Amino acid sequence: MRGVYFKNMKWQAAIKVDKKQIHLGTVGTQEEAARLYDRAAFMCGREPNFELSEEEKKELQNYTWKDFLDMTRDTITSKKQRKVGLIRRNKTDSLVGQSDGDTEMINGGGSSHSEDGDAETSAS
Repeated sequence: MRGVYFKNMKWQAAIKVDKKQIHLGTVGTQEEAARLYDRAAFMCGREPNFELSEEEKKELQNYTWKDFLDMTRDTITSKKQRKVGLIRRNKTDSLVGQSDGDTEMINGGGSSHSEDGDAETSAS
């Protein structure tokens, strides 16, 4: 596919304009990278990998090249920030659950459930 390459275990999209390689963004799949390139290709009057919908074409006609690049990069950055936030939140949740168990073990006690569902507490 045009404008798509795999580097550092990620899919990236780029396009050459006025003899300069312009990095469009890093995304999760080859198809996402190809579609990112396609939007840039349309802006530059080039042939895309996939056909853009009429709605996409109308939307893109409202942007200058600079506005398009800014919008594209902002969108990718905000997706990454949301993803990092979710990962951090999940790690924190895991650590909180883990530290509770560690605290109980350090204090010499813990709890378990018996077969009838009642909680039992053990101490050493």
